[in-house]
Amino acid sequence: MASSRRDSSPRRTSTNHPHSHSSSTTTSTSAITNRQLSHLNSQIAQLQANLSDFNDLLTTSCDQYKNIEMLGKIHASIFMASRKVFEEEDALVQGNTNGD
Repeated sequence: MASSRRDSSPRRTSTNHPHSHSSSTTTSTSAITNRQLSHLNSQIAQLQANLSDFNDLLTTSCDQYKNIEMLGKIHASIFMASRKVFEEEDALVQGNTNGD
């Protein structure tokens, strides 16, 4: 009879507290979930801020690209114009030299 009391005693103990243990686990799980969701929310806010900054940088880069392209065109046209001027000047100098 003593052995049956020992066997039933642990069962009573474990069956007396399942709701309080489950409630504690649910509260703990709920707290962890809330903490994780809060952390995820802050990460999403940081991602949104980073994407906004990235968008601003891309817009600035596009504007700079257009300006650099225009600068290249101006540089090329000045180079071609100076070449023509120097060729004409060289032709005049050679014409004056041959004429003397």
